[in-house]
Amino acid sequence: MSGHGDKCVRHVDTAGGFEGEVSLRVLRRHPPTPEQINIVRRIQQGVSLIRGSAGSGKTSTALTALRATTGTTVNQLRNEGALPANVLVLTYYNSLRGYITAVAEVELADYADDAQLVIMTFDKWAFATLGWRGHLDIVACENQLLALCFPFPRDTNFAIDEAQYVLGRFRPNALDEYLVRPRTGRGNAPSMDRPMRQRFLDEVVRPYLEWKRARGARDFHDLSFAMADAVPSVTYDVIVIDEAQDLSANQIRAVMAHAAPGATITIVTDTAQRIYPRGSPWAEAGVLLHPNRSFRLTRNYRNTRQTASLAAALASGLVLDEDGSLPDPALCTRDGRLPVFLLGRFREQLRWVVDWLSTVDLERETVGFLHLKGGGWFDDIREGLSDGGFEYCELQGVNEWPEHGPNIGLCTFHSAKGLEFDHVVMIGLAQENASHGAEIEDDRYAALRRLLAMGVGRARETVILGAKPGAELSALHFIAADTVEVIRL
Repeated sequence: MSGHGDKCVRHVDTAGGFEGEVSLRVLRRHPPTPEQINIVRRIQQGVSLIRGSAGSGKTSTALTALRATTGTTVNQLRNEGALPANVLVLTYYNSLRGYITAVAEVELADYADDAQLVIMTFDKWAFATLGWRGHLDIVACENQLLALCFPFPRDTNFAIDEAQYVLGRFRPNALDEYLVRPRTGRGNAPSMDRPMRQRFLDEVVRPYLEWKRARGARDFHDLSFAMADAVPSVTYDVIVIDEAQDLSANQIRAVMAHAAPGATITIVTDTAQRIYPRGSPWAEAGVLLHPNRSFRLTRNYRNTRQTASLAAALASGLVLDEDGSLPDPALCTRDGRLPVFLLGRFREQLRWVVDWLSTVDLERETVGFLHLKGGGWFDDIREGLSDGGFEYCELQGVNEWPEHGPNIGLCTFHSAKGLEFDHVVMIGLAQENASHGAEIEDDRYAALRRLLAMGVGRARETVILGAKPGAELSALHFIAADTVEVIRL
């Protein structure tokens, strides 16, 4: 995301890396490390899993492997007279799609005539594949689910998340599995014993499915069901799934249903960064994973040790499965300055940040303003930046990543997944913007802490936090005093 007016200079080195100055390119491609090359060489037909913490280069490794696996597949299909190879890359957000598209097109330039490359989010890929031209009934479905969850004897937001979890993990004809299977990917609070799960199916999930059936209504889960059941007109020889920890089991099943026999499938995941109520064993989602095909990246090339220490404090004590990697400052390669923690009213936080921006080289460095909420919640930041003479771009909900523009971007925490900035600003961290239970094991509380740690992990150089004393996010209490420089405004 380095600004050079209308210039967009791209350089590809002999190792297939992607480096140099590129306008509004939030991720920087570098030559693969020996650790990454070792993994790439071991990826072959079947499913391979790439794990690692934020900043370890998981996506870059998968894209480097994309070139190698596509080349192997093209040569095999050429010998069989079966070209072109069909290549599918699934990203989680549109905001990340632009970067991945640019890199993937460079990586596969030698195979442009022999490979058909599709790069989409899961939902857009499903819409395009199914030919669904009608809209989903999102608002009506959300209102109906809310109406069913409201009288249920659990916090309403928790019940909504639980419904999404159940519908994302189990097929409608297999809902009874919810009664007996461990609730992988969900916390222990509030408790959901078997009688309560049965009641939840009877009072919420099944009535919701019946309501949709009676009205012909469709939600995003129906995309997954339809894709899993569709007879593929195209099967994919090479597949890369990025940020897989936030795809549901039914979405993964749908992807696997469209894989060609002998396909090479690379899945990138880190459950420490999971921000949605999803999870299931890989085998349950139709993924057969051999132990020798599960790889873990260890080094953190993005963050400084000081940034990783803050992320580690925010995530301390979180229970992870084997696919998760907590931030570890010992695995970072650089030192930097301590993150700044501003304490004061929001206007004072914003004024301090706007003054600080004048010290940033915005011709070469990028700044990301992250907030828990989108839309109007950024109005004060927009006004403050404009009054300070700083241009900015909106990253929330963009369909394509902007090639040119200012080097200050605004987006929610959720939309920042997978992105990078030189400097990350997270001010206005107020408890009123969060919704979770009080228990330490509440999954929504754990998700909030993962979200904060993930946001901190977007920074290459510096992090600035801000909160009003007495109104701050409770999760900020996990921050150790020696991991931040406190500035009282």
